Amino acid sequence: MLNSDINEQLVRVGCVEEGDVVLEIGPGTGSLTNVLLNAGAVVLAVEKDKHMAALVSERFAGTGKLKVLTEDIVKCHVRSHLLSFIGSLNLRDPETRYAKVVSNIPFNVSTDVIKLLLPMGDIISQVVLLLQEETALRLVESSLRTSDYRPINIFVNFYSDPEYKFKVPRTFFFPQPNVDAAIVTFKLKQATEYPKVSSTKSFFSMVNSAFNGKRKMLRKSLQHICTSEEIEEALESMDLPATSRPEELTLDDFVKLHNLIVKG
Repeated sequence: MLNSDINEQLVRVGCVEEGDVVLEIGPGTGSLTNVLLNAGAVVLAVEKDKHMAALVSERFAGTGKLKVLTEDIVKCHVRSHLLSFIGSLNLRDPETRYAKVVSNIPFNVSTDVIKLLLPMGDIISQVVLLLQEETALRLVESSLRTSDYRPINIFVNFYSDPEYKFKVPRTFFFPQPNVDAAIVTFKLKQATEYPKVSSTKSFFSMVNSAFNGKRKMLRKSLQHICTSEEIEEALESMDLPATSRPEELTLDDFVKLHNLIVKG
């Protein structure tokens, strides 16, 4: 359970206003749900625990502004559910057709949730999540050059503009976890704002391959795409060493490399 002050902060950070459509993941007993509804939001809550789903549905049955789905967020067709929910509201303001996500999610599903939601900039404007602090710091730092720099960093910055808001000490939780948390916002990009690649599928396939070989040079890890010589030439044309490794490249570098070595 989270301190009520932090729930208020989550809603403030999300700039939730009267009439906003909000997707909440894992409402539990409804403490954050209550703050969202009080702010005037219309809420679609996804809760996989049947008992909790029934509890939160009953608690706010009289509001007329909450729909609860008993689903696992990483397994359900969240896009279809969200589009259906927005469509059922008969909204007049085009801006309101973009939902916000405001959630306190279990730390162990944070990466899955981020991968699911961030490519949905056509229907979601912003994602506000409470994450493990270590994860939060890693995700928002686009220029990280450590062993923690991974494909998820590229993914996050491809689809969004992330921002670390503030730390939430472990003492704000009950029962108290062993780690601190942090609130992070992801402003989702429209498709026209994505880096220009011929195919997002082939781009992320290349990025994942690059990181598969721990500390491997790109001329080795990407040999299934083209020859080592072609990779070296591409890197040198980008003013990067022929011996470059994946953790040394930024998102823009990966985009340029993809456009140079991936055909079609």
